[in-house]
Amino acid sequence: MTDSAQEHRTPSHHPAPADTDSTPLSDHGRLRRRFLGFGGVLAATGLSGCATGFSRSAAEAPRHGLPDQSGPTLLLYADVLDAHQPEYPATPATRLGPAAALGRAPWATGRSLEALSGVTTEATRTLTGSPLGQRPIGGSSALAATLWDLRRRLPADGTLTLENGQCWNGGGLGYLTQGDSGVTLSQWLNADVRVSSDERYLWPERTASLYRRFARPVVGCLDEGRNPESLVADFELFERGGARLAVVGATDPHATDEPRKLDDWFHAIQAASQSARDQADLVIILADTGSGPARWLAERLDAADLIVAARGQDFWPTLVEVERRSGDSVPLCFPGSRATGVFQIACHARHGRWRFESRFVLADPAPQDVDVAERLTEHQHQLRTLRAPYRDWLDRPLAVAPDWLWRRDTTGGSWDALIVAALRESAGEQAIALAPGLRHDRRVAPGETITRDHLLTLSGGHPGAVTRRNADSTALHGLLERAADACFGTPMLLDTSQDLPRLAGIGWRCRYSRETGQRVALKGSTPGTVVTWNPDIASQAGPPLWQLLEDYLSSTGLASLPPRPEAELSFVEGHPGWHPEDRPSQ
Repeated sequence: MTDSAQEHRTPSHHPAPADTDSTPLSDHGRLRRRFLGFGGVLAATGLSGCATGFSRSAAEAPRHGLPDQSGPTLLLYADVLDAHQPEYPATPATRLGPAAALGRAPWATGRSLEALSGVTTEATRTLTGSPLGQRPIGGSSALAATLWDLRRRLPADGTLTLENGQCWNGGGLGYLTQGDSGVTLSQWLNADVRVSSDERYLWPERTASLYRRFARPVVGCLDEGRNPESLVADFELFERGGARLAVVGATDPHATDEPRKLDDWFHAIQAASQSARDQADLVIILADTGSGPARWLAERLDAADLIVAARGQDFWPTLVEVERRSGDSVPLCFPGSRATGVFQIACHARHGRWRFESRFVLADPAPQDVDVAERLTEHQHQLRTLRAPYRDWLDRPLAVAPDWLWRRDTTGGSWDALIVAALRESAGEQAIALAPGLRHDRRVAPGETITRDHLLTLSGGHPGAVTRRNADSTALHGLLERAADACFGTPMLLDTSQDLPRLAGIGWRCRYSRETGQRVALKGSTPGTVVTWNPDIASQAGPPLWQLLEDYLSSTGLASLPPRPEAELSFVEGHPGWHPEDRPSQ
């Protein structure tokens, strides 16, 4: 378990940014929107990472004069992504963020993450240590049993369970059931409230019925046209531990169905947070936005007391202090992904201030406690029953992994090697293959069987249509520059929760600390045809990625892995997020 103590604060507001930059080539995740109203709001980047396991920061007095020691306990998780079985943790060896934020959370890996966070417990080392020393952990059954165990030890009227984004999609089961399995999972996990997420644009005709079946609050600051039957509220109020809590939903600013300018997106969240501040003692933001935008919001939402990030799939073992533009700070939580565990946060009102004590609790698939083990067995039986109609299709064996299959990386993993090899085979070796830097990862050890479910995980449960485009070097260069800007540039609101694109058929170089538009150099000319895939395009545009990969595995037999797509990165040596030696395979 990991422990961290932190304290915090509240209200005031500021402007934001705006909209659309188009390209004839696939944008691989909305890239960046053109900013219409920079003002001074985008210039400030004063963020600070939590450097010790037990950090403290002052907060304004709660609005309704709570007595000392009064307050709730929060249990929170995010980005379950159809992770139903214990897995090797998707621990990145390389994780680079904006050059201006070097040394800040969550942009650190391995021993650097441990040094910056100040946490060295066994549980967090499981998620931050070298991948080669890890064991399978987590899974939805273990997560449900862990939450049950925590709740039985806590007062029912003082506990609130929060579900952040990407918990109804992510793999084969959600793909086949069109979200029904996600609702069932949320009920097993006993979530009190969740944020509106990918289900809105994956299954738009079914979203309202899914929310009604969930039968608990769903939050998100949506415009009227995207709010299914007005079932999503900007925020929801709860009474827990003698305090009134407001949970505000911040949806993905780069979502496929997000039509608003970024200014309007931000102002909606800001207004909801201020309204919640007027009605609650404690304001919590569920930010299904990605890590960079969550930090960007933390700087600006003075009405918030606690912000919980999702979508970036990042883990940091303590709450992170983010300095606000007003000079105080707010805690930000990066809870990890793929059902690896639960953040438990105790909220205390002391001397007119909120203080937070947090710990990360690993979802152990082999618990020692007899009652927890019994509960785990019960959930495993329920999961088998849920998967039974789809099991043979999802678990169809396709090949045996000749080496570690992994993905989460700044420049590309061995899963990406398979993807770009399959793309090039489908279009001819003269074509350039371009794949988005998605972080959806499901690690497979050498000698283990690759199944159809593994392949569906790679697109996050989205259709992921394969397409061909005509593009010259100028168009390709522009796309790579925009993608690098989203990864390494500021403002952090540009972060699309993807790493660098994966490119095969032409080499390229990316200079990490250069200015916008000056980072990328192509090594050669573009032949004209680029084959790519996009998680945001409906499957009618071309075959889904999983089918292309299945055909590739059938035709090759996969005796060995193709070379990884990898950009040449400059000026990254010594970065706390740069430990390529920790990759599962080179």
